[in-house]
Amino acid sequence: MGWQSRATTTATAIPRYNDGHSNYIASGLVGGAEKQALFRFALDAIPAGATVVSARFGARAFSLGEPAVRVHRITAPWDEQTVTWQGFAASYDEHVEATLAGAGSDAAAVDLSELVQAWVDGAHDNHGFLLEQALTGTTSYRSREHPNAGDRPRLEVCYVMP
Repeated sequence: MGWQSRATTTATAIPRYNDGHSNYIASGLVGGAEKQALFRFALDAIPAGATVVSARFGARAFSLGEPAVRVHRITAPWDEQTVTWQGFAASYDEHVEATLAGAGSDAAAVDLSELVQAWVDGAHDNHGFLLEQALTGTTSYRSREHPNAGDRPRLEVCYVMP
């Protein structure tokens, strides 16, 4: 099952800029600025007590330089249309949940089953996750606003009830 998403980019060089309307979002070093990509998928349709069998995040991506992208759990609420680097203030857990292998210019995917299970169990509030990488590379992702629906980010979750 796919889930409704929210996504944006925050950037150091423009700390009050919001990019929630763009067809593309990015992580890494872009135009001399560090960027982080934020994603959130509404999971309200998963019933309490469900066991997550699998949860796979996928996005159409294009990478240059250092391709390893780290996934972090976001720890505070944010809004796609208003979040900025300054307002976000690194509101994420330093623990790396997973690593998204560089995609070159293809689809990138990563298993987020443990993180999604923690959200379903209520161990953490679902504020989404952040993608960041070494400042020796850049990865651009097509956002939910991209005109080609097949290239938009997605979270595919399979779950069972006990």
